[in-house]
Amino acid sequence: MNMLKRAAAMAMVLAVGTVGVAEAHHADNSQFDANKNTVFTGVLSRMYIGNPHSYLYFVRMVNGQQKNWTFETEAVLALRRAGLSVRDNLKIGSTYSLVYSPALDGSDSGLMTAIKLANGRIIAFLAKNNVNAANNLLNEKLLNGSPSSQNDPPSGQQ
Repeated sequence: MNMLKRAAAMAMVLAVGTVGVAEAHHADNSQFDANKNTVFTGVLSRMYIGNPHSYLYFVRMVNGQQKNWTFETEAVLALRRAGLSVRDNLKIGSTYSLVYSPALDGSDSGLMTAIKLANGRIIAFLAKNNVNAANNLLNEKLLNGSPSSQNDPPSGQQ
């Protein structure tokens, strides 16, 4: 009987633990507008690199006010597969430009689909059509000197 109680308790613990993991992960389209790609430029202030998602936190000045932005991206192994070395490519305090799908709730956040590194290399993530769109948008907006999205500050401000 004691063994039966232990087995039941273990099953309960596993069931509760599994629900927490399932709740923690979400579909991208439940939070982000995957039909929109927007360019952002800001200073990397901190990062969380982990599973199932990584997060990059940026700051930039808009009309004299510091604004904080959060961008969700792939898990650590997916970042490596895409060619991003967090240790070598991302430095706190450096300025980066990226392409993201904006948050559906209108917050200063989004799902990062590509990032332009300090050396000019563009690394893109997610589905192939997003990768191509992100590369084209970064090339068009950043490499040709066009202003970035309407949500971005005027040139020279971050």
